[in-house]
Amino acid sequence: MTVKILLFFTLYLMSVSGGASREVTGYPGGGALIKCKYERSYTSNKKYFCKSSWTNCADQISTGVSNEWKNIGRFSLFDNTSAAEFWVLIRELTVEDSGTYQCGVDIDWNKDLYTPVELKIKEDQDHEKSITVNGDVGGNVNISCKYPQSSSSKPRFLCRRVGSDDCNYKASVNESRRWIKEGKFSLYDDQAQQTFTVSINNLTNKDSGEYWCGAESDWESDHGYKVYITQINLRVTAPVKMTTLNIMPTSPKENDGIYQEIDKQQQGPAMKSPFTTISSPAEGPNDAPIYSTIDEPTELTLYCTTTLP
Repeated sequence: MTVKILLFFTLYLMSVSGGASREVTGYPGGGALIKCKYERSYTSNKKYFCKSSWTNCADQISTGVSNEWKNIGRFSLFDNTSAAEFWVLIRELTVEDSGTYQCGVDIDWNKDLYTPVELKIKEDQDHEKSITVNGDVGGNVNISCKYPQSSSSKPRFLCRRVGSDDCNYKASVNESRRWIKEGKFSLYDDQAQQTFTVSINNLTNKDSGEYWCGAESDWESDHGYKVYITQINLRVTAPVKMTTLNIMPTSPKENDGIYQEIDKQQQGPAMKSPFTTISSPAEGPNDAPIYSTIDEPTELTLYCTTTLP
């Protein structure tokens, strides 16, 4: 009997405390990805993320499905059972999102397990919320993002988001003024200027899409998180090709206007040849004559017409 009471009391303490509270810092217009760890014995239990204290917590999102994203409004949840952790993504952050949240694990026969998270949304005028970058197929682009002072000590990354799922990337940089290359991406961080730059080479149409400049905070730890700061809309298009059109002189047709020479002037010293002004009579009493100036002599002539006032 003593063993059963002690076991129940221990589980009760775990459900109430759930670990020390941790702080997550985000920025308006951006997003945050929060990691919630749990014991491996609870991989099949329902997971949820709620706001307020554990005694009166209103669910923002919950799921009983493992290893796939569940989306509700601005919230997404992914239960990664192989790592015994679930991730919560919050998009389009506002100051009103600040407050205390709980990472919850549903326990049928006992009180639920909670881990508190304190979310703080900080206003910052130094960085842009969203920018658009244009590039040509086969060319290169440089993307530069300003970041807040509060995230200057965190590794920075450029990730690509497809749909509402997590934002994927393969490399991050935490050293100032040193290029890090990963495939067609090159990353550079200038901490003195609080500017993060990414160069993308050999662009293709498939590179078009939504990217984010962000920072990670102890992501490999049990209480890590990622913050998405500036949204990048990359548009890659085929370069415009210029075409030269030669117009050959043709014989007058029956309905063509009859042009007559009305003035011929010798050009100045800087000009190579004389020019001639020609005109076409008006087709009707309310129509103005059409005038044109041509160079001569030439084998290929492009006629441009204009109506004099």
